Amino acid sequence: MTQFESGTVCTETLAWFGAEVIKIERPVKGEAGRYTVAKPDVDSYGFLIMNMNKKSVTCNAKTPGGLQIIKDLLPKCDVIVENMGPGSMDRLGLTYEACREINPKIIYASLKGFARTSKYADYPAFDPIATHMGGFVAATGYPDMPVKSGVSVADSGTGITLAMSIIAAIQQREREGIGQRIDIAMQDFIIGLGRSGWEPYYNTGKAPRRVGNGMPLEDVAPAGTYPCKPFGPNDFVHIYCSRHPGSTNWEDLCRIIGREDLIDDPDMATPHSRFEHREKCDEAIAAYCAQHTKTEVMDTLAKSNVPAGALLDIYDFAHDPEYLERGIVVEVEHPELGRVKLPGFAPRLSENHIEYECSPALGEHNAEIYGGLLGYSEEKLAELRSQKAI
Repeated sequence: MTQFESGTVCTETLAWFGAEVIKIERPVKGEAGRYTVAKPDVDSYGFLIMNMNKKSVTCNAKTPGGLQIIKDLLPKCDVIVENMGPGSMDRLGLTYEACREINPKIIYASLKGFARTSKYADYPAFDPIATHMGGFVAATGYPDMPVKSGVSVADSGTGITLAMSIIAAIQQREREGIGQRIDIAMQDFIIGLGRSGWEPYYNTGKAPRRVGNGMPLEDVAPAGTYPCKPFGPNDFVHIYCSRHPGSTNWEDLCRIIGREDLIDDPDMATPHSRFEHREKCDEAIAAYCAQHTKTEVMDTLAKSNVPAGALLDIYDFAHDPEYLERGIVVEVEHPELGRVKLPGFAPRLSENHIEYECSPALGEHNAEIYGGLLGYSEEKLAELRSQKAI
C-alpha cells in the first residue's frame, strides 16, 4: 500500500530481488503518482520508473468489501508495506496489532516522514522536508545559502533501506518463527546518512560549514568544480587532489595542465596553503579545463590517477550505450508509450537474473490475484465491482 516514491522504491527493490509484489491501488485513477495533471489518462513516466515487476489490483479499502480484501490477503502474504500519510492505516483499522491478529508472522513495514515517537509524527512530509529536517540541506550549498538536492535522496534512500530491513526481518522469521513491525522515518535515515558531518562537529563544536563544491572536512585545494567547453549548463568537471601525505596528485595535475612551475611554488606547497591561495590554484586549473570537454578532462586526469569526475546528467546516461549494456539503464515496452529507457537495479548478483517487466496497468492482475490467490468466484468479483470496492 504505497504511493509516490519512497514506498514504491522499497517494493520495486524487493520485486527485483524476486519477491511477488501486489500493489494495492484505488479503483479510480489508481495510486496518486500514476498520472500527471498534463496527461491524466496516460501512466506517468514517474509511475513507470517506480513500479516495474509488480502486479496491480484495485481495492477501495474504505469500503467494507475492500477492507475485507486486505484482510483476506494478509494470511497469504509475508509482508505488508505502507507509506501512507500519518494515521491513514489506523483509520482504516489496519494497525500492526490488527494485522498481526490475522497473520501472527506478518512483517508490517511502515515508512513515514517522521518517527512514530517523534514530536513531528503527525506532520506531513515529502523528500525536501525530510532532507531539510535531517541535516542534509544544512550541509549542502554555499555559506550564505543552503541548497537542497535535485535528487530524492530521502525518498529512494529510505525506501532501499526499508527493503534491506524487510529482508533481514524475513531471515529472522526463518530462524525464530516470528513476525515483527518495522518503522523507518525519512528524517532518521537522513540523520544517519550525514554521519561524516559529525567528525567536524566534534572538532569544532559547531555544525559543519557549507563549502559549495569544496571539501567539507578540511580547508584544502584543489577541491572544486570547473567549467569546460562548450560551456553548457552541465559542462563541468570536479577535480580533487588527496590531502593525505605522500600523495602525488597535485604534482601529477600540474604536469598534465602544463603548470610545472606551480610544483615548487611555496604558495602551493601544501593542500592548506593551496586553499589559502585558491584563486591562483583554481585559475590555473580553470584555464586548462576551458580548453577541453568535461569527459576529456576527466579521462586525461583519471588515467593519471588524479581524481576527476565529469558532471554527468540523465541525458548522458540515456545516450551512452555502456549503461544500457551494463543493465544500469534498461528498456521496457509500454503499450502506449512504446520502448522506454529507465534506471535499472544497481547491485549485480551473480545468481539473481532480473527480467525487467513494465509497470502494470491499473487493476491488471485483479483476476489473477482475487480469482487465483484468494479464490474469489466471478459472482463475488461482480459483487465487489458493484460495491465499488475494486
